[in-house]
Amino acid sequence: MPRRQGFIDGERIRKARTLRGVDPIHQQLAMALAAIPQLRFIKLFPGRLTASNRLSADGKQNPVVAVGAEGITGIELLIDAEHRTVQFYAITSADQGCGRNMVEATLSAMPEDWLLAVLMDWSGGFWQHMARDYPRLQVR
Repeated sequence: MPRRQGFIDGERIRKARTLRGVDPIHQQLAMALAAIPQLRFIKLFPGRLTASNRLSADGKQNPVVAVGAEGITGIELLIDAEHRTVQFYAITSADQGCGRNMVEATLSAMPEDWLLAVLMDWSGGFWQHMARDYPRLQVR
């Protein structure tokens, strides 16, 4: 079982209590997304990662990824380490160009033999642009 890594600082990068071990892919993704200044908060969960410029106000302090919400920049990834798959579940950006930056950071962190997918596209064209620019990305 993977063990907790020193990259989790408790301030910017956090781990949910329910995540028993940190897979290397969680670390790679968290570190790549941490390079984006707008993503101030990153949290690792079993089977997913969220990163955002805001935390929830419900006491859980989870990164907020509310697609289309004013002022929110964030991403939620579903991670299946066993099947080597990462799915873009949600992405939103209040800052021009940050959506592309989040996609690029995610792609750069992924090993070549992993599948990167968008299973539900409601973007109105964003994912088609990304798939054209990054052929490795599978948009369904």
